[in-house]
Amino acid sequence: MSWSCGIVGLPNAGKSTLFKALTALNVTIENYPFSTIDPNRAIVPVPDSRLEALADLSKAEKVTPATIEVIDVAGLVKGASRGEGLGNQFLGNLRAVDLLIHVLAGFGDVTTSKDDLLTRLETVNIELGLADLESVARRLQKLEPQLRLGEKVAKSEALLLKRAEEHLNKGLPLRSLELTWQEKETLRELPLLTLKEMIYVFNLSENNLGSIDLSDFPQGSVVIPLCASLEAELVELPVDERQTFLNAYGLTESKTLELLKECYRLLELIAFYTIKGNETRAWVVPANIRAVEAAGKIHSDMEQGFINAEVIKWIDLIDAGGIAGAREKGLSRVEGRDYPVQDGEVLFIRFRN
Repeated sequence: MSWSCGIVGLPNAGKSTLFKALTALNVTIENYPFSTIDPNRAIVPVPDSRLEALADLSKAEKVTPATIEVIDVAGLVKGASRGEGLGNQFLGNLRAVDLLIHVLAGFGDVTTSKDDLLTRLETVNIELGLADLESVARRLQKLEPQLRLGEKVAKSEALLLKRAEEHLNKGLPLRSLELTWQEKETLRELPLLTLKEMIYVFNLSENNLGSIDLSDFPQGSVVIPLCASLEAELVELPVDERQTFLNAYGLTESKTLELLKECYRLLELIAFYTIKGNETRAWVVPANIRAVEAAGKIHSDMEQGFINAEVIKWIDLIDAGGIAGAREKGLSRVEGRDYPVQDGEVLFIRFRN
């Protein structure tokens, strides 16, 4: 299963520049609305020091990192949910993603006062909410024949949709509505934009990076301040020059790396690792996935013929100098099919062919 995030925001907020920083691709970056008519898409490898250490240990000839798909759509404008500025097309491109990255400008002539910031923030969020209201209304309409027949499943779904509709009409995103796991799964079938997790990226000038007050954002928001143009410059440098570049701006690591880490955290994903032959690989899966299901991510034959999994923490494998040393020190253990895989574990799957 692949994972994806969509970049959303007003025109000229720096979305395409952030996309370039995340993907190191040359994309159209112009200072006018709708320069990104067709969405930019890229599969982004996630930097992982654990994978690098395991690859060095195993002397891997092939190293396969975890990835996430990044989609950059054109800037949304007021009325996007009604089709303004090709809004329906752009919103449609976001429905399939797992998480939204909302970029807000904090550079140039844009003011960073609380009132202005909230106005720009709400413009996008309101359009996402209006689009969801339309989706909910269409679904309720489709349920009417079943409701007239008194079908219990349809009645239960209609009650859930009415709750969602009431919440949206208050100007609140569905991610803030208290829902059971099953209710979330039901709503995800539509799919709804405000049900997705969201990260705010406050795109600042390089001179304002250390002086911004993030308390202006809605309480509980995940906010990452960064300078997208600086991050885009960073990815164009040779790897051995990047840390010097970061140090010059008082940064210890790329802020886009922090952004990717937050994406994985909000999506409740973990990484496990496999070492087989000349390849060391990272696999991204939902937290607490069972060992047999993790085996299925590697190959369906492994899931069908699963016997057990030898499990070793990545750091224990490094410290022991390899699998033989880990076994001698009692650092490896054998787990059954229902074992919940933990982040950072190395799995050796045994299965029947």
